[in-house]
This record gives sequence, C-alpha cells and structure tokens, in this order.
Amino acid sequence: MYSIPLSRPSYLPYIDEVLQATEKVLRSGNIAQGEAVAELEQRIADYCGTKYGIAVSSGTAGLFLCLKAVGVGPGDEVITTPYTFIATVFAIQQAGAKPVLCDVDRRTYNINMSTFNRNTLKSIKAFMPVDILGLPYDTSNHNTALPIILDSCESLGNHPDRPFTAQVFGLYPNKLITTGEGGIICTDNKKIADYCRAYRNQGRCPGDTWLDSSQEGFNFRMTDLQAAIGIVQMKHIDEIIHKRKRVIQRYNDNEIYLSQRIDTDKYNPFLFVIECDNRDKVMQYLLSHGVECRAYFPAIHLMKCMSGYKAGMFPIAEEIASRTLALPFWSDIPESEIIEVCRVLKEAL
Repeated sequence: MYSIPLSRPSYLPYIDEVLQATEKVLRSGNIAQGEAVAELEQRIADYCGTKYGIAVSSGTAGLFLCLKAVGVGPGDEVITTPYTFIATVFAIQQAGAKPVLCDVDRRTYNINMSTFNRNTLKSIKAFMPVDILGLPYDTSNHNTALPIILDSCESLGNHPDRPFTAQVFGLYPNKLITTGEGGIICTDNKKIADYCRAYRNQGRCPGDTWLDSSQEGFNFRMTDLQAAIGIVQMKHIDEIIHKRKRVIQRYNDNEIYLSQRIDTDKYNPFLFVIECDNRDKVMQYLLSHGVECRAYFPAIHLMKCMSGYKAGMFPIAEEIASRTLALPFWSDIPESEIIEVCRVLKEAL
C-alpha cells in the first residue's frame, strides 16, 4: 500500500448519496438491468449530445460491439494506434479482424494518419482512433467513408465537435465516472444502437421472449447496482471536472507540467502524465518513497501477446512509451499530497 495512491474513484466524496442509491436498488429487488441502467444511459447520451446510449459490461465490450455493428469480421482490417491500452487491439481481434497500426503524433500522442501508407490497405473496414489519455482525436479532416469507432474510454467529459459513427466510454474505477466495471456506447445511429442493445442481452431483440433470441449475442449487460453508482457521479460531473482541473493547476504551481500538449481550459485529461529521462529509475524512486506511479502506456506492438512486429516499426510510439510516467491524480487529492509528490519527483529528477 502506497501512502499516496495513483488514483481514487470519483464517487468517494458522494459516498452517502451512493449508499442511498444502491440501497434503493437493493430494496427494490430489481438488481440486474433495469430502470437505473436506462437512466444512466439517458444521462450520458444527453451529456454527450447523442440520441442513444447503451450501457455495457466494459469499455472493451463496447468497442467490440460497435465493430460488430458496422459489419467488421474475419478477414477485415481496422486502423488504430500502437500507443493505447491493449483492449483497443483485443476488441478488433475478438471481432475476427486484424489491427492495422499507424504511428502517433509526438506532441499529442494521438494517431497520426499522415504517416499511414495507404498503399498497404487490403480490406480496411473501420477506423478506430483513440482519445489517448483524454485528449480527443480530431476526426473533422478524416477524409474517408470508413465507419469511425471512437475509443473514447478515457475522455468522458470532453465535448469536441467532430464526426463519428459511434464512441465508447469506459467506466473503470480510474475513469472520470466509474461504475466499478462498465462502459457506455453513444451513437446517433439507430441501427447500431439496436444491434448493440440486442447483442449485449444474448441477442434478444424487441418482441423476443426471455428464452428466445433473434440474433447472435452475448452477456455484456450492466447491472442496476452499477448504474446507480454512475448516476450519482453524473449528477456531479461538472464539479468533478472542475476539481480535476484544479489539481492540474496545483501541479503547475509546483512547476510540474503535462508532457502531452493539451489545452486544459478546453479539455480535461484522464491522467497526469509527464515525460522524463531514465523513466524507470525515476519511477522506482517514487515508489520507494510511497508515491504510487506507473509507466503509461507500453508500445502495443512490442508486447508479448502481439506477433509480426519488431522494434523500430513505430518509432514515435516507442519513444513516448519509454518516457511517460503517470503521477497521482484524482479529483479530491489533498494539496499536501500534491506538494509531496512534486517534492519527491524533483529529488528523483
């Protein structure tokens, strides 16, 4: 146990409200997918400005469902980034497709399509950019007819005006809003929404009985207990974002700055990530002094679970992956702990 953890869930300052909300669900006897899930879906869809919200068991499940909904399957290829959480690639592979990686921009860490060799395209079926570390990827200049499935698992709370087919938010404990495990698909496309709703519920479509399924499906449902926790946080989302931006300012006041080029007046990051020389030594120094920190992210193509790649194929992603370090960051981190993190970090540097 570290004296200063890397993150804490956003519901903790509202724990009394959370306990009341979950008790209400428990006393109702309807603890699976019900009214609370529907309310959370509507709240997040309204917040994001989309017609439909579909709650699922995880962000990974949401990405998988969106790919299936736009027809991605065996033999297809999906463009994405080598600098992201491995779930992005796993979702593509589980849909039966092949991830086609494209290096990233050095300043933003987001995918850089100008580096992509379009002559290598064989059967590209979709484009899955990642809002890496919370910074939204700009799709406005993406000149393609491909479906755009946004991996927005780290960027709930941002409102960029950009085209997309569907986007997926993660609700894991380190995210802006958490339901423990969970995710939300947001889209204006009714066909995609209907497909995802049915698939997450064993393929049951409107009119099907409990033991009858009209299409292929699986159990990717969210429970009402989870949704109740999320609803409480959605009621306070503006306050949570404001607090997180104040934490960023406290780091800045201590001369520690985000390495990713992000306008924090316009967007809010998922983590407070810096770059440093001798990253692993700096990380070990912080850990040995009670400050939890973590390398973010490894280059996906160099992970054990990947094959057919080698070092040097995506040099920018590899460089960033060797230098990035996530520091403690959550909405209610005490200022005294920020000061201590900065003190230990400066010693290490």
